[in-house]
Amino acid sequence: MREIWQESIRAHESPLVGRAVERARELPLASLREAGFYRDRGKYFLNISYPSLQAMSEVSAAGIYPPAASGTGRRVALYVHMPFCTAECYYCHYYKKFGQSSGAVDTYLGAIDRELELYQRQFGGLEAVSVYVGGGTPSYLNPDQIDRLLGIIKAHTSIQKGAEVCFEMHPESTTADRVSVLVGHGVNRVSIGVESFEDRLLKAENRRHTAQEAVAAFERVRGGGIANVNLDLIYGLRGQDLSGWEYNLDRIAVLQPTSATMYYLRLKTGTPEYKLWQADPKSFPSDEELMLMHIMSFEKMEGQLGYTQSPVDWFIRDPSFFHTYQDYNWRRSDETPLLGVGASAYSAIDGWQYYNVNDTGRYQAALSEARLPIWRGEHLPPEERMRRTVMLGIKMGIDRSVFRTTYGVDVVDAFESMWQRLSDLGLVVVTDQMVDLTYTGKLFADEVGQVFYSAAMKKRM
Repeated sequence: MREIWQESIRAHESPLVGRAVERARELPLASLREAGFYRDRGKYFLNISYPSLQAMSEVSAAGIYPPAASGTGRRVALYVHMPFCTAECYYCHYYKKFGQSSGAVDTYLGAIDRELELYQRQFGGLEAVSVYVGGGTPSYLNPDQIDRLLGIIKAHTSIQKGAEVCFEMHPESTTADRVSVLVGHGVNRVSIGVESFEDRLLKAENRRHTAQEAVAAFERVRGGGIANVNLDLIYGLRGQDLSGWEYNLDRIAVLQPTSATMYYLRLKTGTPEYKLWQADPKSFPSDEELMLMHIMSFEKMEGQLGYTQSPVDWFIRDPSFFHTYQDYNWRRSDETPLLGVGASAYSAIDGWQYYNVNDTGRYQAALSEARLPIWRGEHLPPEERMRRTVMLGIKMGIDRSVFRTTYGVDVVDAFESMWQRLSDLGLVVVTDQMVDLTYTGKLFADEVGQVFYSAAMKKRM
């Protein structure tokens, strides 16, 4: 391993790479690997839900919700899925539809309207503490359709004053008229999928925009009146190297977005990227290079630029731009439920986790019959709900007081032996107030989370 680090320094002769190598040398990688904490690219599992979609059984809406309205209103963190894209990005594993007509989009928006209406009636009203419109590519919608979508959301939910309202955009469709509609509806955060500032990598991933167009999109959103703009980047792409990743970090330093997200490339079975990796794994960064890219992100964003890391892959320039939807998603879903609408959307509410059908035809057919389009799900008993909160929440840090209030038990007492093991390995630090990942732990956040899978759940996943 030491020879590999030396080779990285010689090949790139960069102070940032040099610092990353020194950090890597300090890591107890051999003992961590022996303890099972290492990342196998072909088997890497991103913690999103517990259990995973594949481990859930088919359920019906009637099995989750009674036929009559059951309350006087619910506070929710709302997610709305727009599955439309102009073409396929080779790494993407989310549900999407390509090249759909304007009429097809209009039909889908009608189904979104009906789904939100059903939930509004079911709960006796909806109050959104945050709204996130993701995809797919929400900016695939034309300005009139964006106006209609945001109007539908407002018609069925009362958006809490000051709530984060976020809309994802693709550089190819971040136009001034779309931004104007967002501003008019009070959208206060935009996340732009840049993915890379290297044109050769964008072309290789079928991204359909250039680095220059991504910068123009960023400036268009910020100049149009939305101050809180996040930029997404991916490390681990085919053909990427350390110098290229440093160039991407340097572009962030110049642009100074309010936040930036650095995603580890997940090689998902069935995607074009996975097939390319199987055919030629050497065309992708090595495990050692991926580790260095991750560390370079920490050193550049926190060490040089003064961003705060929260959660693991998010870097925030100012605490006032904290990404609240992700906080509800990972740490607080038993306090404020997650409600997902749209094909393939995910919800976590009243102990239930469930996914909508991942097909627009089936989704629209269910709603045409006034049925919620729920597909797979599971009701978690209290202990499994605690495990889920720890598994996801550790990425942002677990507040012991909040956990105790929610579950009636201290998180350290509930999983004492696990925390002790993780602490001994240098992956977590436990204080009277918090349980947090260490610097090393942040490099293995998903692997740390998987320690908390129950034995029964491990057999199914």
